[in-house]
Amino acid sequence: MKLNRGFESIAIAMKWSLITAVFVLLSACGDGVKVEHIEAFAMETSEENEEGIYERTGYLKSNSISIIVEGKNFIKSEIKSIEDFYDKDGNYMKTEIKHSKGGITQITEVENGNTLKKELLEPSTILIPDENIVHVQRYELSDDEKKQLKEHVLSFMKKL
Repeated sequence: MKLNRGFESIAIAMKWSLITAVFVLLSACGDGVKVEHIEAFAMETSEENEEGIYERTGYLKSNSISIIVEGKNFIKSEIKSIEDFYDKDGNYMKTEIKHSKGGITQITEVENGNTLKKELLEPSTILIPDENIVHVQRYELSDDEKKQLKEHVLSFMKKL
């Protein structure tokens, strides 16, 4: 009988340890400071050639919403974007819509994340002029344009 009670005590202790661990993880994921960044930008794209040198292959236009939440014991990130890709002559190639999530807790020091992605065959970014892009160009948006861009990006996330 003492042997069974010993196992029973261990089982109870393990259950309490599990409950405590879940409680600690849940409390670590409580409220934090949330920062949302809505932007339109364009940048050069490049690929590494056989000699190990990066060559310009074209450029991309991006509409994105980035959200970072930082708490006492965690950081979470979420990025929703639409990216139109062009070759170096300015010819449209493809569009990618992406929804990426990631995070890390300082308690478990485990990183997690995932990305949903879909390719489209028509230009889908807005509020970026049609011009050949050199390096990186960021566009200042008014509050109304940010609202418009956010609604636009969120409408594309339904396609994932």
